[in-house]
Parts: sequence; structure tokens; C-alpha cells
Amino acid sequence: MGRLSAEKALLLVVVFLVFLFVVMLVPGLSVMLGVLIPVPLTFVYVRFGRRTGLVLLTLIFVVLFILTGPKQAILFFTEYVVLAGVMAETIRFRLSFDKCILFSALFSAALSIVLLLFVFADREATLLEFFQKQIDGHFTQSIEALKTMGDKSEEIKVLQDFAGKASGSLAQAYPSFIALGTLITALVNYYATRFLWRRIDSYDMFHHARFSGWVVPDQVIWILIGSSAVFLLADNALGAIGINLLLMALVAYFFQGLAITIYFLESR
Repeated sequence: MGRLSAEKALLLVVVFLVFLFVVMLVPGLSVMLGVLIPVPLTFVYVRFGRRTGLVLLTLIFVVLFILTGPKQAILFFTEYVVLAGVMAETIRFRLSFDKCILFSALFSAALSIVLLLFVFADREATLLEFFQKQIDGHFTQSIEALKTMGDKSEEIKVLQDFAGKASGSLAQAYPSFIALGTLITALVNYYATRFLWRRIDSYDMFHHARFSGWVVPDQVIWILIGSSAVFLLADNALGAIGINLLLMALVAYFFQGLAITIYFLESR
């Protein structure tokens, strides 16, 4: 699609890192703009080609590794770099929007879960205890963010009470929360990248399939039925698998309902 000089590539890296650190330092911006971090990465990858995209992604990862340490760099790699790289490749192959979103979310979520288990896990803790620890950490971050934004102490107390009661139950569904968060991130970034592309470039790289015409595959109903039965009848590991599959199936049907709603709105 185009060529990017070394000077401009370095400038893009610097600008992106400045943007990233500003987002990290300001809690309000991290909530609003953090989900959009893959957009410039995906755009540059698609606009200037695979070689330029991979070089930029590698440079950003190396700089973050040096500045923030291995854990933060690896988390950034799994959550954003992988998602941006896979999404850019699926867009370049002109796949439909659902495949672009699904493949990028799937690769990013799977790698995130694997790295959480094998890199960041406490070897002495059980799998459920590890997930509960992650849930508690997310609640702690949310509470600290609310305190920074000046929320009322009563609301913070309610959240703290909820966190103490619900963390154990939510831990079983933690993998599906990772997958759902990654899916939403991929969805937002796909449409944000498409919007930006169509405002800048006259050549449309994106598949013309519409969200309003999307249909859930017929096989998903069996996943919904089977996971519901496993969740209700089984305990421990099987029950955890059941609730995660059930939540993902429900999310699929939620988006199906959203697609139908948009279809009727477009038809009016």
C-alpha cells in the first residue's frame, strides 16, 4: 500500500509511546482511550504493509520492555500487539468483519490466558485461587480509580462489599471475562480503524459485509444447551468450563439480537 521511511517510523513510535504513557498516567484517559490503543497500530500495519507493521510492533514492544520491564511489556504484547497484528492481517486478506474480530480476539485472549497461567501465576496457588487473585486485583484497581476521580465514600464502600462477596464466584468465569473484554476491544478497534481508514484513504480495504446481516451459526445453540446442562449438573472444573461456555454463547446471542435490531432500524 505504501512505504514508510525510517525517520517517519521512528516518529510514529515516539508519538505512540507518548500517547501510551499519557493514557497510563491519567486514570480518566485510561478508561476512555485505553481500548483504542490498537487502532493506530492496525492502521499503520494495513496502510504500509506487513514488513513495516511488524517492525513498528517490534520496536514498540522492545522500547516498552526496556522502559517498563518484562511483565508490562508482555501484557501489552498479548493484549494489544497480537490483537493489532492479527486484525491487520485479516483485514489485508479481506475477511468479513466477524472473522476479523473473532480471530484477533481469539488469538489475543488465548495468549493472555496462557501467559497469565504460566508466567504470572503463583505456582503454589490453585487455578481457582489464581483467578480469584486476578479478580481481587481488578476490583482494587477500580476502587483506586474511583477514589482518584473523587467518587463518594458510600459508593466505594458498596463496591468493596460487593468485591468481597462476589470475587469467589466471578473467579470461575474469569477466562470468559478475558475473552469478552478482548472481543469488545477487537469490535471497537475494527470499526474505529475502518472509520479512520475511510476518512483518509480512498481505496477501501475492508470487506463489505454489514453487521445487520450477521447471523449466529446454528451450532451455537448446542453449545448453549450443553454448557447450561454442564453448569447446572457438574461441579469443580466441569462446572467452570460450563459457565464460561454458557456466558460466551449468551454474548453471541446478544450480538445476534443487536444485529436484528440494527437491521430493522436500517429498513425503516
